[in-house]
This record gives sequence, C-alpha cells and structure tokens, in this order.
Amino acid sequence: MPDAAAYESLHDIVAARRSVRRFKPAPVSRELVEKVLEVARLSPSAANSQPWEFVVVEDADIRRNVALAAASVFADARKKDPTFEWSVSVQPFLFQAPVIILVLGDRRMLPAYPTILRGNVLLRQSLSICVYGLQLAAASLGLATAWGTLQGGAAEAGIREMLGIPDVFTIDHIVPLGYADEVEGARATALEPARSRAPHRRSLDEVVHWGRFDEAKRRSDEAAGEFIWSETVTRVRRQA
Repeated sequence: MPDAAAYESLHDIVAARRSVRRFKPAPVSRELVEKVLEVARLSPSAANSQPWEFVVVEDADIRRNVALAAASVFADARKKDPTFEWSVSVQPFLFQAPVIILVLGDRRMLPAYPTILRGNVLLRQSLSICVYGLQLAAASLGLATAWGTLQGGAAEAGIREMLGIPDVFTIDHIVPLGYADEVEGARATALEPARSRAPHRRSLDEVVHWGRFDEAKRRSDEAAGEFIWSETVTRVRRQA
C-alpha cells in the first residue's frame, strides 16, 4: 500500500534541498558525515557497478588548497564565456564548508557497461545519482550542500596529487557539506538571481506527456531560449 507519510516526508526533503554557497564554520560531526555517506553508497548504479569512493577532507588548509585548485580554471573561462553567471560557481567557496567530499569514479568498472555506449556515460550517470542521494541525505539532517564539478585538466591533476588519488579514479564531483550561512547569503547581491530563480520548477503539466509526446505542449525554440535567460541561474540579463 502507498505510504502517504513517507511520500510527504520525501517530497518535503526534495523541495527543501537547495545548493548553498556560503557556510558557517561550525563543524559537522563524523557521525553525521557517515550517515550522509551511508545513503550515498546505497544509490543505484549501472550494472550495480557501485563505482564510487569518497575522500572526506576536513583539514582547513587542505580545503583551501582544494578550493584554489578547483577555481584556478575560472580566470581563463571568464574570458571565453563572459555572459556566464560565474558568481553561482561552487568551486571558489569550497573552503568555507567544514567538510569537502570528493566523489571518485572507478574507471575499472567501465567493462561492466555495454560496449555500444560510447565513453564513460554510465559511470558518470551512476556518480550523479550517488551525489543526489548524498544531497538528499544531508538535507534530511539539516545540512547544506552544493555540487562542484571537475572533469580533467590541471585543476583535477593538482587535486589528485594533493590528496594522493590514483589515476584510475575520476574526480568528477566535489560536494561541500556544512551548515548554511543564511546571513551572509542574504547580503550577497551577486547571488540574488540564483536565490530567486533556483526554487522555481516547471509545472507537472508542462513536463508530462501521457501515452505519447503531446505536440501542443512543445516549447518553441524561442521559448526555450528565453527560459535560459529568465529562469536559469547561469545566464542573467544585466541592466544597461
């Protein structure tokens, strides 16, 4: 039988979860970190490959060095993509969180996946599901998270060397974990577009097609393009 109470609890957690970029310095207990990782490890994965391993970083100096390495690509990236809203990037603020969790992907699991799929798409999909489970677990415990990404390059190489991570593992995801600093966040005007837009979700009626694709619901290319500039947190029109 459907469990209405369990559904409502899950719905509330999903609705309350959000990405946080300002954290209080208050420590997170090892017990809570392990509770979060316990849910993450139970995530589904392609072929039940469970390709994830976690590096938990608590030392303040190492957290700062990881953040500096992760943010090192931004100077060049800002020049290449000046309309991107770089203020929403998680990487520069990783050091603020008392805990950083690096989600590693074991490339040795790639032979478990169908060869008809190119690249490591199933590995990355599995890791993404794992990160989302981690975030929901954190939200259920009153903890805040965000989602930083690394996919190759000098930044990943630097972090790999810093933390002694073998080459066989990818470092696709970095998750800061801590308690949200609501006061500082409220003062951060650069994040105002993200705070106002991020809670918005398209309605169920807009995104569900029963039986077959409903052409009447199809967004025009113009509407999709406008959505990017009016609803996403990465493209924001600036006043002239």
